[in-house]
Amino acid sequence: MSGERVELLKSRSKRFLEVGVELLRRGLLDLAAFNIQQSCQLRVEAALLRILGDIPRVHSVRELLGILSAKLEEAGLGDASSTVKSFARARREVLADIDSAYTMSRYSLFTFTSGDVEEMARVCSELHRLLDEVEERVLG
Repeated sequence: MSGERVELLKSRSKRFLEVGVELLRRGLLDLAAFNIQQSCQLRVEAALLRILGDIPRVHSVRELLGILSAKLEEAGLGDASSTVKSFARARREVLADIDSAYTMSRYSLFTFTSGDVEEMARVCSELHRLLDEVEERVLG
C-alpha cells in the first residue's frame, strides 16, 4: 500500500506544479504560489514515506527537508543527508517564500511578484529532481 501512496503523492505533486505554472502564466500569482507550495510539500512527503515509511504532520517544506536530512543521517546515509541539507541552505530564502505561500496566498494582503513565483517554480522543479536522485541513491 505505501508504494501506491508514494506514487499518488508524487503524481499529485507533479500536477500541483503544472497547475501552479499555468496559474503563473495567467497572472494568478497567489494561487500559483499556493499550488507550488503544495507541490513541494507533497514531493518531500513522498520521499519521506518512500525512504522512511512515515510522514510527519508538518506543512513547512523547510522543516520537512530538515526531518528528511536528519533521518537520512541517523540511517547512516550522510552523503544523501548532506545533499538535502546543501539544497535547503542554498535556497533558504526561496524556500521561506514557498513556505509562506501556504498561508499568505489565502489570508494576507501581501502578494508575490511574478519573478518571485517564477523562482519558486524553478526551485520546486529542482526539488523534484533532487529527491528523485536521492531516492535512487538510497533505494536503488
